[in-house]
Amino acid sequence: MIKRNYKLIVGIIIGAILTGTTVYAATIISSINVGYNNASSKLVATNVQDAIDEVYEKASESKAPQPKNENIKAMYYYDENKESEDFCVTGDEKTCKVNTCYLNNTEGSCSPGTIVEYMVNEKEKIRFHVVHDDGEKLTLQSQKNIEYNIPWNLNEDSNTNINNVLNILENKTSTWTNVNKFNYSIGRENSTLGYSGCFYSNCNINIYELDKKEVNVRMITVQEATILGCKFSDGTNIPTCPIWLYNYLQRSMTYEGTVNDYQAYLGYYTMLVSSNQEVAVHIRANGVMYAETNEVNINKYAVRAVVEINK
Repeated sequence: MIKRNYKLIVGIIIGAILTGTTVYAATIISSINVGYNNASSKLVATNVQDAIDEVYEKASESKAPQPKNENIKAMYYYDENKESEDFCVTGDEKTCKVNTCYLNNTEGSCSPGTIVEYMVNEKEKIRFHVVHDDGEKLTLQSQKNIEYNIPWNLNEDSNTNINNVLNILENKTSTWTNVNKFNYSIGRENSTLGYSGCFYSNCNINIYELDKKEVNVRMITVQEATILGCKFSDGTNIPTCPIWLYNYLQRSMTYEGTVNDYQAYLGYYTMLVSSNQEVAVHIRANGVMYAETNEVNINKYAVRAVVEINK
């Protein structure tokens, strides 16, 4: 009889949770052998207790203050300390805690790395990390690569190469209608993104000049990555970047990352170019930046999207 009426039992329990009662449903269920099937519930859980916990969590989240930007679907505090009870690097960890910094228009209220689930259009939800918080707007980088295996042709000049890469990125994100349009410039002292070149730690070098208007995406700069903690390789392979900046690459987990992406190669491009060989500076899976190398002609790197959104 109980098994036949498990839907009614679960419904009563869920109703109790949603109306704020303090009675914890586990005490009711623990002594009853109730079957459960999640086929019609749209829940992830496969047993009654987990279903109750999941509904309780969803009910709690639904009570959280809602963002002004309805395309922000969730935010989580970033914590890469694996020993922490709040450990959260990707947003999939069960220890992730909901963050409501989108309610605060004070500059810097959303810390770098903060995980953002965002509807870039009506159908597509992408996870990002906060690069910097400018008050009413957030600059975000996609958690994963947007495109793979893009060549950097040493036979072309830097303007041609950077435009080739940016065109690919812009085309891949052309349907992202819910992110802001913005202008940027690079290559001069007064450019919005600063200079365009690096000779290892010196990035006050002009390699190319570029002005973009009414675009919805770009790549991260070395200057931004440096502020976030990244350093150029010193040959030791000790990560300096926060994990979120080099996660989801081919060997990320070898260097304290949490997820490998075997479709990716060993890094992704930045907006800046090395002055010694005129190849793109890239962020590697070992958590450092590289300002060199001939192998870009052979090994093709990925791109990630940097966008702006309103809080």
